[in-house]
Amino acid sequence: MASADGPARPEKPGRAAGTPLLIVLAMAQFMVVLDFTIVNVALPSIQTGLHIPTSTLQWLVSGYAVSFGGFLLLGGRLADLFGQARMFRIGLIVFVVASVAGGLAVEPVLLITSRVVQGIGAAIVAPAGLSLLVTSWREERVSTGFAAGAVLGGLLVQESWRLVFFVNAPIGGLLLACYWLLPASAPARKSGLDLPGAVTGTAGVALIVLAVAQAGDTLRVTEPLLLALAAVLLLAGFVLRERRAPAPLLDLSLFADRGIRGANLCLLAVGAYNAGEILLVTLYLQEGRHLSSVLTGLCFVPQAAGAFALAGPASNLVPRLGPRRSLTISMLLALVSLCGSAAAVASGVIIGLLAALFLMGMSARISMMAATLAGTRGEVAAREQGTASALLTASRQCGSALGVAVLAAGLVVASGSDARRTTIGLLVAACFALAGLATTRLLPAVVPVAGKPPAEHRFHHHAGGVP
Repeated sequence: MASADGPARPEKPGRAAGTPLLIVLAMAQFMVVLDFTIVNVALPSIQTGLHIPTSTLQWLVSGYAVSFGGFLLLGGRLADLFGQARMFRIGLIVFVVASVAGGLAVEPVLLITSRVVQGIGAAIVAPAGLSLLVTSWREERVSTGFAAGAVLGGLLVQESWRLVFFVNAPIGGLLLACYWLLPASAPARKSGLDLPGAVTGTAGVALIVLAVAQAGDTLRVTEPLLLALAAVLLLAGFVLRERRAPAPLLDLSLFADRGIRGANLCLLAVGAYNAGEILLVTLYLQEGRHLSSVLTGLCFVPQAAGAFALAGPASNLVPRLGPRRSLTISMLLALVSLCGSAAAVASGVIIGLLAALFLMGMSARISMMAATLAGTRGEVAAREQGTASALLTASRQCGSALGVAVLAAGLVVASGSDARRTTIGLLVAACFALAGLATTRLLPAVVPVAGKPPAEHRFHHHAGGVP
């Protein structure tokens, strides 16, 4: 990421670099992705254990997504100013401490607070770790976090939901013990740190999510409307701050590029329907079909398998088709998947639901690669490559928070059986996919590029939370 002092210099691995360092950095990204799905599978058990209403339960997902997405740009900026390796270690400490606090929580507020802090830790770890990973091993890949999170979460919940938080302690502790593998951090540089911008932007997104949750919880207009107005004011303040700040967190000139605008709007939709679908299906399988947490986790393996199935082909197809066509295909696949999931839930056919989840995995793989290609190419993005990449992940995380809030509110408002409420929720999620399909028209109809996308495009989705 560029800074006010010029382009950031990537830190080079020291003499201890090699496969051990690759494993450390890969495990860190794995942990960030793992924490998204592992908690989702535990939601019903957490709800029962702490007596949390559904409207509050969604904050275990939204709180993490809002803080992760909202502070991601700041995390990248901190890595530029104070060194990638240094911020990588600090982020790990924050993440691990928050995880342990979540496992020890005895009431909802403490648990949700720990999730918010976890998101901040992830926002520090992800850009620093990804930068070190990409600049050191441009041809490697890291994945499996989504599938592993679902299955591991199911196994741990069999004993106690608290283990899904405690499991991060040994992983993080092991990574911190290997600190000597990381390259030495460059001296801190004197430059601006736009903390007010990060706070106003994150608070604005959080209030929008809260407004949606309150609308579903209270079924009233006054309080949600006031929260929404406050959110608009904060986001307007964020824009004004970024225009005037000497070292802005986000260069607003990025949005002059149609590709960047379209890619980020598409990822807002992707985050909304993808995270919402995971929440709905998880609650349906455990509460509606009374499946164990282990079987629930296994039911998400087809979704990860769909993403893996296109890991190689998508690297060749997306550049050839171009981002606009690729994103159109991915949104159509998502529409078919969500409508198919709704039909499978309504009819009670589990096999049909698993097939639909496989399509969702394929859609997610294409959408992430195509959106990253569209959002990080061109003259405008070339000047702010790091910021453009971080903005894509931030957009997806904010979309996840909003989608989960809308669908959780829908579950509260809708009446009838678990299957009926889930079916309605999945159809609402399909509306997000339809909106995403419409936003693909904003992308320029550029000439497809030959060859594979740069390494950053193949790595970027690992910080996104879901495949």
